Amino acid sequence: MRERKLTLNQLAHTGTIGRMEIERIKPGSVWANLETCKLTTVTAPSGYGKTTILREWAGKTSLEVGWISLGEEDIQRVAFWKKVIVHMPGLPEQERINLLDILQSTSFSPTHFIATLCACLRTYQLSGALVIDDFHMMADSPELGELITFIEEMPDTYHIIVSGQSFAGVSLKRLLRHQQVLQITKQDLIFSAEELQQYIVTYLHREPSEEAIANIMQQTKGWPAGLQLVHMYEHLREDYADLQFSNVTVARQLIQEIVYSLSENEQRYLLCSAVLNTMHIRLCDHLAGTRRGRVIIRRLKTQGLLVEEEGESGWFTLNRHLRSYLREMLDMQEKIDVKELYKRASDWYETQETVVMAIHYAAKAGDQERMKRLIIKAAPALLQEGRVAQLQEWLSMLPRKYIYQPDLGTIYGWVVCFRFQPELAERQAHMMEEQLLRRELQLTEAEEKRYFTDVYTLKTFISILQDDVKSTLNNANKALVYSPITSRYFSHSFDYNRHDATILHSTIGGGGDLRSVHRLYECLAPKITKESVFSGYYHICLAEIAYEWGMSGKAKRHLDVALMIADLFGLPGLLVPVYLLKARLEVEQQGNAQAAKATLHALKDMLTTSNAPSDWFKKAEAARVHIAIQQNDTDRIRNWLSLFVLQELPIQQKSLYEYITLVHAYAALDERQTALRYIKKLIPFVKFGGRISAEIDLLVTQAVLLYTEDTEAAFASLKQALRLSADSKYLRTYWLGGETARTMFEELSRREEVPKKQIKYIEQLLSYWTEGTQDEQLQSKLTKRELQLVYQLQLGKRNNEIAQELALSLGTVKVYFHRIYEKLGVKNRKQAKEIAAGLDYSEIL
Repeated sequence: MRERKLTLNQLAHTGTIGRMEIERIKPGSVWANLETCKLTTVTAPSGYGKTTILREWAGKTSLEVGWISLGEEDIQRVAFWKKVIVHMPGLPEQERINLLDILQSTSFSPTHFIATLCACLRTYQLSGALVIDDFHMMADSPELGELITFIEEMPDTYHIIVSGQSFAGVSLKRLLRHQQVLQITKQDLIFSAEELQQYIVTYLHREPSEEAIANIMQQTKGWPAGLQLVHMYEHLREDYADLQFSNVTVARQLIQEIVYSLSENEQRYLLCSAVLNTMHIRLCDHLAGTRRGRVIIRRLKTQGLLVEEEGESGWFTLNRHLRSYLREMLDMQEKIDVKELYKRASDWYETQETVVMAIHYAAKAGDQERMKRLIIKAAPALLQEGRVAQLQEWLSMLPRKYIYQPDLGTIYGWVVCFRFQPELAERQAHMMEEQLLRRELQLTEAEEKRYFTDVYTLKTFISILQDDVKSTLNNANKALVYSPITSRYFSHSFDYNRHDATILHSTIGGGGDLRSVHRLYECLAPKITKESVFSGYYHICLAEIAYEWGMSGKAKRHLDVALMIADLFGLPGLLVPVYLLKARLEVEQQGNAQAAKATLHALKDMLTTSNAPSDWFKKAEAARVHIAIQQNDTDRIRNWLSLFVLQELPIQQKSLYEYITLVHAYAALDERQTALRYIKKLIPFVKFGGRISAEIDLLVTQAVLLYTEDTEAAFASLKQALRLSADSKYLRTYWLGGETARTMFEELSRREEVPKKQIKYIEQLLSYWTEGTQDEQLQSKLTKRELQLVYQLQLGKRNNEIAQELALSLGTVKVYFHRIYEKLGVKNRKQAKEIAAGLDYSEIL
């Protein structure tokens, strides 16, 4: 091999080994037809120059060309389509972002995604070509069918070219029938005798005889990789019998010659870097303990063996053949400690504050203490980003004893909590609490307070997910004892303090102190990030409050953000309240029962995907019954009641939603006595559990049911509800009582039995029937023309665009908006757009 190396160093064109740089696309060849077909398949074994000749075509065509090289990590649906969207030429940046959002949603539908993508191509009248290299890696993948559907539906101005060793597992009948497929095989890729002669003259500077050309053609069959191997042999041989051509042999031979052309130190540098997935010069220098990286990297770039990372300056990966060869060499080395290299990589990433990659390499090194330290450091941020599965995977790599320690034990509790295993999380939190209470650990006072705060914060959150308000109260108060500010795991979300309400009063937790929660959450608004798991709970709480107060526009805004976060992280504890509220808004505010049914159906699909417990499916089914009550669908109500009574669930905090639904169901069927019997059972239970909102709901329902039979008992129940709700100003709970509730309030006002502080509250409740909701009041102030301008504002149009759309002058539009701002009580366009989000625009459409 040393002799071989010396001979190769004398070659004039060592830097071009492995490249084909002669013109192969001729006029009138099959390559001229690529722009006439939607799909082109280029299939041939390795070494036939598929990529090279496609790059030549891309350089000559007038079309804008995007390029994808598939790897093993790209065979999954999301990864594959994400790569397609990112590299698709001509696509507007905002459309890329919208398509990526659709793709990453938990409610992703391939049909909807493909239809949206095709519509985008047609809307912008885009033309171009997308090359997908190494396509054989997608064999038998379900994404193949989706890609063919996309190709069938996309406009004729777009072209997809797939290149690989094979193209099987999918039918092309429809495309073939419409003559939209061009199939290029190895017969179209082999060298002709003329091209072979040009290659030898250009790169070997020889004038081969016709006999030599015929001999080479006979041995190589025109195989381009075979000719490259000939190039490496430096001179023509008359006898090629010793050359055994195969794909692996050629790749190995090329790589081996390049590696052995390096010095011993340079070879060691490459071997040390081979443990990395992605490389950077400073990282490789740190691993190898040298600063020779720039020279070696420059040489590998010349050889075409480095792949630069898109959008990441200075980062690159090795050609997969080279990387495989280096790792085999590394396995045979005894002088290089691979685990030590992984530790160095972990250390470098930690100094760069890239903790996730530091943990990845610490795991490869088997350094459990380093993993533990780094996981503790990264956990709060990762939990807020919803990267629960990643944390769970790392924790599973550590010995079981670690989760009995305070830091990792708390993290493990959060992980199983977010995986919606509250019983397991509760056991873990209880074990940690017992350990701290027994003073088994040698902790300082500050450490003890911090651990107690973390444990009780975790227990508070578990109680919220279990719908147990009393436990939520107790645990939150304990957390406040140890820290009046916050726990590490809530540092960007819920702030606990002694002078205001806490999350435990939210409608998710069922506490019901709406005004206090609203004040607290408005103060927290600057701290909430849109991509935090906890901010999803923040927005759903505010949406619930706005919904109860009849502020549908504000409820919708907060719900949209909560829905985005719920879809992003797919956590059942967040998905369920978000989708239940969305369904209620659709059926009550918009009167769209079909949309509400679709929402609940999507919720069930997501719960199935996330393997959620059966309790959440029961809640979704109970929500479906609420829609049936709105539509007076007695058959569905009776079917659900028969199943519910058959199961006879025990009355618990987690089944309270179903039991309240049961009461409303019996009331809808006019089975008053049965409904009243269940109310009598439930009221003591909700009082004991501190479920103010549920108690108010039951008292109002009881008052409406008793009104025709026992008026005094009905008014007593209503007064009790008013006493509970006056401070928090519950509204919608009473409005749902309908005309009976209205009649009772009017009579109550005439009796003059109401305390003075409740008179205004009752007037506010009555205004719903006389003046309508806040949105209806706002809408009544606007003329039809002003409503048209507000609608255009909701579409995000500028004044000049609105003027053109409505055939008005720009000055007139400005005058109109000045008048609209006064009527809506706002100061600018942003405020007007927000406050008018819930208006009804149907009359102007």
